Amino acid sequence: MRLPDSRAPHGRRLDWPGQLTATLAVTALVYGVIEGGADSFTDVKVMVALFTAVVAGAAFVLVERRSDSPMLDLSLFRSPAFTATTLVAMTSFLALIGFFFVLSLYFGMVQRLDTMAAAWRLLAVTGAALLVGGPAGRLMHRISARVMITGGLLLVAAAQFALTGLAADTSFASVAWRLALLGLGMGFVMTPMTATAVASVPYQLAGMAAAGNNAFRQVGGALGPAVLGALLTTRALDALPGRLTDAGVTGATQEQVVSVARAEGLGAVAGLDLGARTGQTMGALGDSFLDGMRLCLITAGSLTLLAALVAAVLLRTPRQRPTLRAAGRTTAGKASATQDA
Repeated sequence: MRLPDSRAPHGRRLDWPGQLTATLAVTALVYGVIEGGADSFTDVKVMVALFTAVVAGAAFVLVERRSDSPMLDLSLFRSPAFTATTLVAMTSFLALIGFFFVLSLYFGMVQRLDTMAAAWRLLAVTGAALLVGGPAGRLMHRISARVMITGGLLLVAAAQFALTGLAADTSFASVAWRLALLGLGMGFVMTPMTATAVASVPYQLAGMAAAGNNAFRQVGGALGPAVLGALLTTRALDALPGRLTDAGVTGATQEQVVSVARAEGLGAVAGLDLGARTGQTMGALGDSFLDGMRLCLITAGSLTLLAALVAAVLLRTPRQRPTLRAAGRTTAGKASATQDA
């Protein structure tokens, strides 16, 4: 049995303009979101960063459209399946990595666990994902990717919404089943998502499709902590004065706590010497953090549901693998046009 040659029909070279504009766009976007959440989105440096991200992103599109050897051939997005898996990868990983960031802070700041104890708890997610990963690969031959990806994302969303019920004293047994449910969902998503992205394009562009899918997944992962971290900080700081009042911490002590939290972060409050008010303050700080975490979990769950909707609508099983000619303007096509000219 012979395997078809999957190499591109023409030689390729590094796309330096594409590399540089993509790097600048992602870096500026992540920096702008982080700094905007920590300070203000009307700050000059934040506005410059976000404007730079938009300009660099537009430049990347123009560069890739005109390049004879693009880093990412934009004609790949003519495939609904490739577009769907790319959107699902970026959106779901934004929600997932942001969720892990927030949950790790919950274990540390609210439940006062050390790093190792928090890490052991997060193994419930990776363990469940590994457990279902093998069977998921075999199920791909019997169940469509559309059903597997959509169903897996619905499980992830259900777990994220279920985690909104966490409290400061929630036991690990109560947390574990929700984390395991999330891991099971991701196990059903990861394998078919990459396989579908690769199968939806001409086999000569399979490597580019896999790399592009992974790149968008990493972009989502980079934005996750930035976006959800900004939401967490904003909501927790807004709730902190009211939580302190409910706990009986008022007057100059409340002003000191709120001032330190806004200037140095929520974690800095733990270093204050508040005497007899320390216990009340830490309880109020934990409650305000939970307010922010619930908003983040609702946001993450909503984004995951959006990804599930995209998968359900756009993912279709192609009758046959597309060819370079059917894919439209591809690397090979552009190279041939250049030679003919």
